[in-house]
Amino acid sequence: MSAIPYLQSAESDDALLRRARHRAGARMGFRIHLISFLAVNAVLAAIALSRGQFWFVWPLLGWGMGLAAHGLSLAWTMGGGYQRMVDQELARLREPAGRR
Repeated sequence: MSAIPYLQSAESDDALLRRARHRAGARMGFRIHLISFLAVNAVLAAIALSRGQFWFVWPLLGWGMGLAAHGLSLAWTMGGGYQRMVDQELARLREPAGRR
């Protein structure tokens, strides 16, 4: 059973606003990362291709893996995977104390 419905009903408007700002900031951070990735790699590709070279693939792949990791971590935390882990750990911590 997830604690999300309980927490949302018990949270004050200020707490919800802080949470919403944090989540929106995380999404905005990913969008900025994506836009800079596209812009910089487009310029690198244009420079390399104008000289008949293909070296731009290496920064594209390296930065692309970082961008993919950023996106996956965002999806994990926003998608509820993190909250499920917190709920499970909370249940484990409460169990030995006899509080469930």
